[in-house]
Amino acid sequence: MRNVPGAVSIVTTGVRPGRHGLTLTAGCSLSTDPSSVLVCVNKSAGGHDTIKQSGSFCWNILTADHAELAKKFAGQDGSKGDIRFADGLWRQLTTGAPSLIEAICSFDCRVSGSYDAGSHTIFVGEVVAQTTNLDREPLVYVNGEFTVPKR
Repeated sequence: MRNVPGAVSIVTTGVRPGRHGLTLTAGCSLSTDPSSVLVCVNKSAGGHDTIKQSGSFCWNILTADHAELAKKFAGQDGSKGDIRFADGLWRQLTTGAPSLIEAICSFDCRVSGSYDAGSHTIFVGEVVAQTTNLDREPLVYVNGEFTVPKR
């Protein structure tokens, strides 16, 4: 699976001081009516249970400038929970889940369904608010590395 390129994103949930976030590449758009997305979250991730309890999450698609932030939210520096939000500029949209201001786009979602998928849970989120920043290069994960697509 490491050879399958994927857009890098951070899924966030909760409100201060109980915010959680995690880096993932397993997310995609699902439907336009209603507007919805899905994210696949490892059950051992700190944010997994908070998504279930709060019933909301924000899916933030990262830019090429966010490699260090992606590493932090992947736990590569050992940080957990709310401390991960010390870097980056964050705001709340509708649900209260943190939205990354500089993301290519952020989808603020209420959970409309969840499905057991082995080590992961597939969360379906109905989009209740979104932001977009045009003309940004995406961050991609492939072959075990964060990279920027070549043009």
